[in-house]
Amino acid sequence: MLNFSVKYFRILILFFTVCFFSMQAQESLETAFSKSYLYEYEAQYSKAIKALLDANTDNYQLDFRLGWLYYLSKDYPKSEAYYRKAIALENNSVEARFGLVLPLSSLGNWNAVLGVYMEVLKLDPNNSLANYRSALIYYNRKDYTNALAYVMRVTKMYPFDYDSNLLQAKIYLALAKSAEAKKYLQKALEYNPQSEEAKTLIKKLDN
Repeated sequence: MLNFSVKYFRILILFFTVCFFSMQAQESLETAFSKSYLYEYEAQYSKAIKALLDANTDNYQLDFRLGWLYYLSKDYPKSEAYYRKAIALENNSVEARFGLVLPLSSLGNWNAVLGVYMEVLKLDPNNSLANYRSALIYYNRKDYTNALAYVMRVTKMYPFDYDSNLLQAKIYLALAKSAEAKKYLQKALEYNPQSEEAKTLIKKLDN
């Protein structure tokens, strides 16, 4: 009976010790995040980064935030590395992939950016932002067939979206489909009657 009590006591001590250090670690991480937000607000990005690195731990939230802070400090390779670490920890994360495109686009790595959007669309085929940005990349590459396919996904879900209607109109113009282009330019103008770009394009069609 005595041996059982000693064993039980030891288990309790171990349990409370683990709980204590777990709470301490959580409190320390929360403090680190608080400091990092304060430093970020003051644009002291190196201090914001150090506050998180001093936490001496590794989790998704921390890696995700370090990706953002390194991006703000214009250290794009480190920003990319931390966003990729976050994705490795949470492989289905769409938000981390949208974070990743920030340093990749700043580095001018558009093939990688497009690859990330394709990953997002595998996870979320109807993601309007990934579809629109993919369409825009293809449009800038003059790959109008792919550009049209992706932008149409957006205008089907958001028929009155200004940016998508304008982009679809520009794609149709590039494909020499004036009637279709005018239809989407009119939608863009209905949304934003002050759009100089849409006005200019529709005037060219009317002349």
